[in-house]
Amino acid sequence: MAPRAKAAISGLLGIWVTLFVVSVILVFGWFVLDGSTTRSRVVRSRLTIVVETPEGERSGSSVTQSTISFPGGLTKAQGWGVTEQLVGEAVAVDLGDRGVLFSTFERPSVLSRRGGDAYNAALAPFPQERFRGNYASNATENEKYAAYLDELNRLKPKSALLPEAMPALVRFGDRNEPTSIALIDPHDLAASFGRGVILKGATVEITDDSVTQRIEALLPWLKSSKLAEYLFPNPTHQPPPDVREVRHLTYDDFRRLPR
Repeated sequence: MAPRAKAAISGLLGIWVTLFVVSVILVFGWFVLDGSTTRSRVVRSRLTIVVETPEGERSGSSVTQSTISFPGGLTKAQGWGVTEQLVGEAVAVDLGDRGVLFSTFERPSVLSRRGGDAYNAALAPFPQERFRGNYASNATENEKYAAYLDELNRLKPKSALLPEAMPALVRFGDRNEPTSIALIDPHDLAASFGRGVILKGATVEITDDSVTQRIEALLPWLKSSKLAEYLFPNPTHQPPPDVREVRHLTYDDFRRLPR
């Protein structure tokens, strides 16, 4: 065989060996670091809040998206179970001259313990035992949960949200000033918005609609940073002298961006 032909064959073999080694490394790395055998699921939901006022019924809604992942391999071994990434924005209900009612991505019970939630009530009205979906008799817990999410996306249920499942509600004295925020008692909206204002109810609906992007027009300071800034700046990172629950709220509690 001519030297040039031998060199060409040798070069091709080298390329194939390199590709094989790289593939093995990638597969091994995937298995060690992730190793998931269950693909991620995406669920979009619409939260709608309805308020009764002397001027008539007012409502607001937002569509958020949750990406649920099922890690395996070393990631799972390190204690990471099912993870969820939330993208979207809080609900705003415009009450005219009375102001604007906002939801947050915090449960009141978690907010009272320094916050850090990512709660949008998306799955709250839809228990897994009622929306089981289809899975094999030997399915893992991850596979059962994935089947449940698939069933929600198939049926697209809608349900009322119980008062105890509501996210924390707030209002701003001046929407241009984040520190003018105050928590709202869902059982006594009149104390914040005037006589005759009542929380009529809320619903959650699984949907294919696009994630809403309206809140920056109502809370313009959100445009100043894409980070999870605190509404009350705390440059020293020391426990604040003011221990009000609202001091735990961040930009992420009103708008969640893709990571």
